Formats: sequence, C-alpha cells, structure tokens
Amino acid sequence: MIHELMLTRQIGLAGAIAGANVRSPELPYKVTFVATYHCNFRCEMCNIWQKKSVNEMTPDEVGLFFDRYSQFRWVHLTGGELFMRRDLDDLVAAIQKNCRSLFLLNFPTTGWFGDKTVSLVERTLARGVGRLMTTISIDGPKALHEEMRGLPGSWDKGVETFRRLRAIKRSNFQTVVGMTLMAKNATKVEETLAAIRQVIPDFRRSELHLNIGHESGHYFDNVGYPVEQQHAEILRAIDDHRKKNGAVLHPVKFLEDRYQALVSKYYETGKSPLPCTALSSSCFIDAYWNLYACSIWDAKVGNLRESAFDLRALWDSDRRRALRADVVEERCSHCWTPCEAYPTILGNLALAAVSRGSRELQPAPVQTL
Repeated sequence: MIHELMLTRQIGLAGAIAGANVRSPELPYKVTFVATYHCNFRCEMCNIWQKKSVNEMTPDEVGLFFDRYSQFRWVHLTGGELFMRRDLDDLVAAIQKNCRSLFLLNFPTTGWFGDKTVSLVERTLARGVGRLMTTISIDGPKALHEEMRGLPGSWDKGVETFRRLRAIKRSNFQTVVGMTLMAKNATKVEETLAAIRQVIPDFRRSELHLNIGHESGHYFDNVGYPVEQQHAEILRAIDDHRKKNGAVLHPVKFLEDRYQALVSKYYETGKSPLPCTALSSSCFIDAYWNLYACSIWDAKVGNLRESAFDLRALWDSDRRRALRADVVEERCSHCWTPCEAYPTILGNLALAAVSRGSRELQPAPVQTL
C-alpha cells in the first residue's frame, strides 16, 4: 500500500516538473522551509546563529498549513541547526501526515547531534516517505572546517554522523557530504576528500556535493563576508571535480552536474544562468512564516501567520505578482544557490541539458572514488 502511494506521489512530482516547463503552476510544488534560526555553531560565513529567534513556527501550525496546501511535492527543511528544536520529530511528522502530495523531503545538518539525526531519519523512513535525503556540512579538512565553523570537535562529529547515516541501507534514502566553496576553502576539495577517506576509506567522490557561497540579508545575515570571491579557484575546483566524477545517468547527479556546470555563467554575468522559477515553482518560508521568493532576495511577499496561513491569498496578491515580474525581468538580487537553482534547472530541462558553462563535462572512463 505504501509503495503504491509513494509511486503515485513520484509520478505527481514528475508531472509537476513537466508542467512547470510549459506554464507557471497555480501554486508552487517546492518549498524551502526554515524550521528554526537557532544554531550552536559560530560560522564565519553565516550569522544565523546571532539571530535572537523567538516565536518560531510550531508543529500544530505546520500541520495546519500543509493540510490546507498539500500540493507541495518537495519540502526542503532547513535552519539554523534543525536539531536545536526539541520538537523536530513532531514537526517532521506533521509535514508527513498532512502534506498528502509529498514525495521528496531533504534537509542539511552539521552532524553535531548524531543520535538525534539517526533517530529522525529512521523515524521518518518508518512513517513512509517517497525519498529522504540528508546532507552533512563539511567545509574542509578538520582544522580548516573547525576554523570556519567556530566549534571544536565539529569535524569528527559531522563525519561520524555521516558514517552512521551511510550505514542505513534503504533504497529511498541517501546521505551526502555538502561542501560550500568560498575564499578560504576553494583549493581544499582534494584535501577534504583525503581527510574523509582517512575515516571512511571507501568514501566516493560522488558523495561529496559542491556548491558556492552567497550573501543574504534576510537569511544568512552575512552581507559583506567574502563568500563570493576567489572565482578562479572555485571554478578550477568545480571543473576538476566534475571531470573526475564522470557522467552517471541519475536524476540527482544530473541536477548537481548542471548546477556546477553553470556556476561559471553565474560568476560571469552575476545573474541566474537559466530563467529563475522563484515565486513560480518554488518559494521560501522562514521560521516566522514570512514568505519570500528565495533565501537570497530580501523582498517579502507577506506573512502567512498574519494571513491565517492563506497561501492562496498571498500567491494571488498583487505583491507576489509584482515580485515574480521582477524575477522574470531580472530585477532581483540574483543567485545560484542549490535551493533555487535545482527547481530552476527542473523548470528549464531542455535549456539546462544543453547549456554550457566555462567547459563541458568530459566523462571519466571509470567513476573515480
């Protein structure tokens, strides 16, 4: 019964993606959902931890919202550090119970709370989900990672949590390591791989997902930090990583490869390399229920809590339509974060498949470990 239900939801996600390639959907099928701004890390590149976050969303509110708006096929849950919430399992359960179209649920974590992370993954899988994906953030070899993240012991805990998650053998579950490239670590990809392999000898290159740093006022609160410098070094690292990864016919690999291939175009133009689908296929909701286009642009559509959680009213408002027009006319802040880039790639499949960055992928004859 569960298998048939999840197959139906998978088909529904595929249909939503196909539909987004020919028209703007009535409501978004993907949401980035900030469950908390609380964080125990003191990252150099992100000031979320300095937010004095109070009156954040509750599991009851989450259940009410997704019961009313069950068209979401993909929920990207994020923070802060999600496991700072003592009721995180209740919140995730509320999403699973009430979001009747949900197929894909994914979330990042530092890996600091290993037992809680493993427990949540096991409980989420037991409740039933089409696909669950978890990213452990590791931004370099041990010393550099802990310098950037501001918390001694965080590298060991992150890698150990990844190792434990990796041992969960379920066809609908995947865990990867995520590395955000910026000035300090742009040349450290190979050292990071080597360091992880000292703990996990069979760690595969394909398990390391690269993305690029961004500035954001309303989310990261890090405007002015050098996260968008060292472009030449970052592009060299990405190009080398793509070549060594080789070509694999897999949806996640396709998204990652297209994302990385187009970073050079983003750096060259300062704009999204493809027509952005923010406030069309996707949206961003923060811990206080503020509705934004994405994690980067500060322009707010409105507040769902103050609007009785009526997404339809905000979506049909002149404000949302005007902001969407700004996105289309490239009057937004511009970004190429995975949160927005992935639905944008999926909304422009034909163009994404043939779009070229600085250099096209030359598949390796054998996938490199």
